[in-house]
Formats: sequence, structure tokens, C-alpha cells
Amino acid sequence: MEFYQTPFENTYKLHQLFTCNQNDSALNTMLWYLQPHQGGLTLIGYAVLSNPTYEKGFESGYNITQSNDKKKSSLEISSINPTQEGVYYCAAREGHSVRERQISRT
Repeated sequence: MEFYQTPFENTYKLHQLFTCNQNDSALNTMLWYLQPHQGGLTLIGYAVLSNPTYEKGFESGYNITQSNDKKKSSLEISSINPTQEGVYYCAAREGHSVRERQISRT
């Protein structure tokens, strides 16, 4: 499987569009994560068969889309605030649902 994410720059601006491409059509779920400068990965949301779902706290400020062939997904930052600073990641997986697991730090 090949996976590409653009842009590679480490800054973002209003209406910044991040794009993720993969070549395995069996992977019908595209996920987007934010890693703040001081913290772990947080799931922003995901698209299953082109239908986006946003996690609590990420319902506004982001727009997730997915192509009909399931091989491309985009994340648009539609508003800017300090809580959106960090590194953005995408991932792909099989399945029709995603469960978030909370990991405790000790």
C-alpha cells in the first residue's frame, strides 16, 4: 500500500487543505488526527464511504471530505484558533466504524 499526505509544510492558514491519498480501495475509512505541540494524537474525525463524522470538540472549524473511490481524503481548516496548532496526520483502515480508546497516562 502507498500513502501520501500533503502539504509537508509545518504551518497552516485559514482554509488550508490537507490531502491524503492511498491506493487500497479496501480501506474505506479515512481518519484525521491532530497532535498538539504538547500532547498525544487526538482524533478529529473520519469519513466512512464519503460520510464525515467529527469527534466532540471538533464539530466546527474542520471539514473532512472523501472521494467516491475512497482513495483520497481532505481536511480543510475552516477557522483558526490556538487549539488547532500542531501536526496533522491522516490514516486509513477497513471497516465501517471507528472506536476511540482513551489511554491513561501515569
